[in-house]
Amino acid sequence: MLYSINLLQLLFRREDHLFKIKRAERLQNFWKWVVLLLATSILTYIWTSWVGLGMDPISVNATEFTRMEYEFRKAWFLIGRTAFALLLAIFVLFITSFVWWLFNNVPYNKLVIIQMNVLLVMLLERLTWIPLLVYAGVDWYVSPLSFGVPASYFTDIQWIIYIFGAISVFQLWIIWYQVRCLNYLSATKKHWIWFGVIFWHILLWAGTAALSNYDIFLLRIITS
Repeated sequence: MLYSINLLQLLFRREDHLFKIKRAERLQNFWKWVVLLLATSILTYIWTSWVGLGMDPISVNATEFTRMEYEFRKAWFLIGRTAFALLLAIFVLFITSFVWWLFNNVPYNKLVIIQMNVLLVMLLERLTWIPLLVYAGVDWYVSPLSFGVPASYFTDIQWIIYIFGAISVFQLWIIWYQVRCLNYLSATKKHWIWFGVIFWHILLWAGTAALSNYDIFLLRIITS
């Protein structure tokens, strides 16, 4: 059976398409979607960087730089964000799929299809950060769609705020979506799937917090 990948239909008609994916012997448009998602990830991060997301350490000290120095630092920032977007997309599509493949008896390329929709939702989340920053001056980790705001009322420790800021409505939906898909495609017991997915996301949230701290430290070095 040939399955032609359609990510939007997989989102909104999940059961029908999971049935087709499970029975599929060949996949159509697989690498086309991979390339498209990699390009979309890069463009999304370039856009968020262009509007100033994450550029606070550079923007705050803008008056200390010459025009050429400021544009040079912005260019390096955009290059860094482009590289990060590419690595993030590869990680979400292929590394996370590899983790699921290790613990579930599901063909690897079918798990990548599931992760394609996960990446789409993650990019959608990042697009919601743009109006929040432009119109409300709110950074990603204190988005009203995340738990960063409540965490900021209880602690001033930045990395804890980053961890809770990484836990958003989008991330909770992704957990639910991955569990439903893995539960349908694999024979693994449901409670182990829930445990594995939640544990993996806790690791990712902790990694996001660590990267955010390192990101600010690195930007301060660049702007010093």
